[in-house]
Amino acid sequence: MSLPAVIALLAGAALGGYWAWRLETRTMYYRSPNPTIRPSNVAVEDYEQWVIARRKRWRALKAALFAIVGAAVAGVLFFMIDSGLSRR
Repeated sequence: MSLPAVIALLAGAALGGYWAWRLETRTMYYRSPNPTIRPSNVAVEDYEQWVIARRKRWRALKAALFAIVGAAVAGVLFFMIDSGLSRR
């Protein structure tokens, strides 16, 4: 694989991961207006910490998935342009 192809894949992965990270960070510390959702035997602070930890795990997973998809899209676009398909 050539250096420009690797750079295109890394750039696509970085953009996809960054985009998902920003989308998920936007609501990271949002508190629910309805406090009755939590179980009655769990303290409010413990429940909030659990929700934030769950959102952080989801953010990392989603960023990784978006990075893979971004690299795939960038690779397809790069190889399409590099092969001359765009000139036909």
